[in-house]
Amino acid sequence: MKRIFFCLSFSCFLLFLLFFPRTAVACARSGLMLWFNTLLPSMLPFMILSGIFMKAGFIEKLLALTKGFWKSVFHLTPMGGYGLLIGIFCGYPMGAKTAADLYQDHRISRQEACYLLTFSNHPGPAFLSSYLCVELLHREWLILPAYGILYLSSFFTSLLFRRCYSFDENSLPEFKRKEASAAFSWGEALDASIMNSFLSITKLGGYIILFSLIQGILELLPGLPADLKCLLLGFTEITTGTMAIAQRNWNLSVSFPLLLALTASGGLCIAFQSKSMLAETDLPLSPYLKGKSCSSLFTLLLGRLFIEIVKIVI
Repeated sequence: MKRIFFCLSFSCFLLFLLFFPRTAVACARSGLMLWFNTLLPSMLPFMILSGIFMKAGFIEKLLALTKGFWKSVFHLTPMGGYGLLIGIFCGYPMGAKTAADLYQDHRISRQEACYLLTFSNHPGPAFLSSYLCVELLHREWLILPAYGILYLSSFFTSLLFRRCYSFDENSLPEFKRKEASAAFSWGEALDASIMNSFLSITKLGGYIILFSLIQGILELLPGLPADLKCLLLGFTEITTGTMAIAQRNWNLSVSFPLLLALTASGGLCIAFQSKSMLAETDLPLSPYLKGKSCSSLFTLLLGRLFIEIVKIVI
């Protein structure tokens, strides 16, 4: 079955490239520019710095002061809390990458890494406020509610999965860490972080271009209703998909919860990007997919509830 699906997909791509070369080039260029102008400058510095900080041990010592907070609120170790913070402030798919890096570096257990995958991947703050609320919806007053709904949905998801991936911090085996004072070298850490970060960011660029081509194929499919096509585009890649939905000029009671839910899901493109971030570990993608499904549903319900409350108040 997988082989048949692969052959059909490859055939579709080949036919698209052969018979619609101008559209294919435009889609690939759009994906490349999105990667070059947005992801590369916004994510690469954080990737490099995050790698250096983890190798130096700075973060672990700093977050140890807030150990009680992470344990009681999120059921995480301090380093797990670091993975959550990176996922919130750096955007997709840094939550998955940081969870994989922490696990690979023996800073968190496998169970905690799987638990972290269920709720640590978030859209970047700039995407949520500047792009979604201001550029697409033209309503600045929705920025704070959007943050609240998205992060509350993520917290509900963590409550739902913490029993499934429960772990006892005190019973964890001793991690095979070297003391920073004995093993840490600024030069080696910088070189390793740069190489690892460039490899990861290049993978992301490849997936963005690939899914930009998929969106080009979807837009050419005949017989699809315009509304269904917009939903498929949003499910495939959230940046252009949410733009297509916003251009339909649906009522805010429909568009706001739907756009937030699609943003919370990340779409297929982010799922494949996250999978690539886990490639060098034995971490499965299933916790991420389960968490994103639940988070999207919570976001849709909370978004709809918020709009109904606004209607009553106004």
